Amino acid sequence: MNMPTETFLTTVYTIIDDWYQQYAPKLLAGKAGKKPLFSDSEVLTLAVAQHWLGIAQEREFLRFIRNNHLPLFPRLLHQSQFNRRARALCWLLRELCRHLIAERGLVKTPCQLIDGTPVQVRHWRRLGKGHLLWPEASLGYCAAKKETYYGFRLLAVTTLDGIIVDWNLFAANADERIGAQEVLENHRRVCVLGDKGFLDQQRQALLRETQGVSLLTPKRRNQKEQNPRVWDRAMNRARRVIETTFAQAKGAFGLEKPGARSLWGLQSRLIAKITGLTLAACHNVRQGHSPLRLAEFSF
Repeated sequence: MNMPTETFLTTVYTIIDDWYQQYAPKLLAGKAGKKPLFSDSEVLTLAVAQHWLGIAQEREFLRFIRNNHLPLFPRLLHQSQFNRRARALCWLLRELCRHLIAERGLVKTPCQLIDGTPVQVRHWRRLGKGHLLWPEASLGYCAAKKETYYGFRLLAVTTLDGIIVDWNLFAANADERIGAQEVLENHRRVCVLGDKGFLDQQRQALLRETQGVSLLTPKRRNQKEQNPRVWDRAMNRARRVIETTFAQAKGAFGLEKPGARSLWGLQSRLIAKITGLTLAACHNVRQGHSPLRLAEFSF
């Protein structure tokens, strides 16, 4: 990020609060209770900013805000209060993310990419009978790093230029082909490029017949029918974009090791991280830059 932290916090708050004032009243219709002194927009701003600023621990991040930027958030909550509010409101961040994507017309792009990446919750060597197991988490294998990990697998769909338009979380040992079918459930009449892990002729045919989704993958060497080499090379070049998206999400936002202690906390952190990534990508597109231009990003 290439801008002062105070400018960044103010701009993110403005974007979130403008959206909140316009759309949140309908989303929160029927919610009981008086209006909190520390507003929902402030909570959502800090939830996103924590991961942008690369501070993994929530307590450490709030201490940083209190010591350096308290005039911007004079009614800053204590860590336990903030944590409860952030988890309770994370679904609003996901709605904001969907709004940004719909506003740019990204859901309707005719060709998209799909891939998965590990999300670790604990080192596999620390997994034993004496440790509390996470609901739905499992041991999985990362072929890229050739290592075992304990946690989940995040499947994401992106545009050809790397903006995440849809995602979901699955157990680390889940079948990616089944996961892809769930992630693509609401997609219609698009071409989706994936790797060999998504190769399943029956499911690919079902997606094509019921939703008009063409899930294209490279062929295995033992298959009789092979794709033209030119096509496979073009597909591999296109798929590098989603790998770059994951690399940036891991490097800049800590996506691979989010440091959460509960499933609810993990989901709220992932939503905040991906919302921050989407905010940056959409702003870059609006400015005529590549959506993956994070190193020199500024509002």
